[in-house]
Amino acid sequence: DAFGWFIDRFKDDESTEEKFDVIIMDALDPDKLVDIVGSLYKDNHFVQSLFNGLSDSGVFVVQIGEADSLEDEALEAGPAKDTAHMMEGLENAGFESIHGYDEFHSHFYDPWSYLICLKDIKSRESWYKTSAKIEIELHQRLHRTKSGKHSLLYFDAPTMINYQVTPKVEEVVYCRKDVVPWGCDQYLGGQQPGLLNARNSTIGKPVYDPVFERHSRHILGLGARETTSFSEITHHLSSTIQETIGEEVAGRL
Repeated sequence: DAFGWFIDRFKDDESTEEKFDVIIMDALDPDKLVDIVGSLYKDNHFVQSLFNGLSDSGVFVVQIGEADSLEDEALEAGPAKDTAHMMEGLENAGFESIHGYDEFHSHFYDPWSYLICLKDIKSRESWYKTSAKIEIELHQRLHRTKSGKHSLLYFDAPTMINYQVTPKVEEVVYCRKDVVPWGCDQYLGGQQPGLLNARNSTIGKPVYDPVFERHSRHILGLGARETTSFSEITHHLSSTIQETIGEEVAGRL
């Protein structure tokens, strides 16, 4: 019983058990109306144990079933209401930033949706790395294959950049709540949330906010705020180059 295992070991944050950097959960789809599904995703003790079981900058990944369509109701009103319960539980547990993305290579008939839940808001910087930085890290961290073929079939830097942009349909469904969420009023009115609310820090916005994630500009992976200064961009580029190829070599460029 994996659920009991987590609750027994991480029921509070004072646990002395070794914690995980990443937890990946492939449980029953929360959009299926089955009793055991509702019990699983409404159990705040279990969700809290997942949070407590992560290291300070830990990441929790979970699949949430078939991707939304433009005809879907808001999560709270349709068959995916258990998904809404789970997301509320994740926010209440203490996760500081939650991101959604769709994957088309799960070998299902339709795209599948996933959530990335960050325990620390600072981890947003890793999620929003630039394509160049991602390619460099993949090259440094992946082992070469004997055949010479790439070791990853469905992942590269452009794929990760695509994950960073919340699907349009997720934003539309999110804005169908009875109480219109933060940012949707500007979006539905034809204005650009990225130039309004999203220009501010993430303080005061919901932990899960596809409107903010879709329209804010995370230039050069600087994380939870927008970059408006050219000197700031230049400084970040210089720092990235020095980290990658060494300060001495970077100084000659």
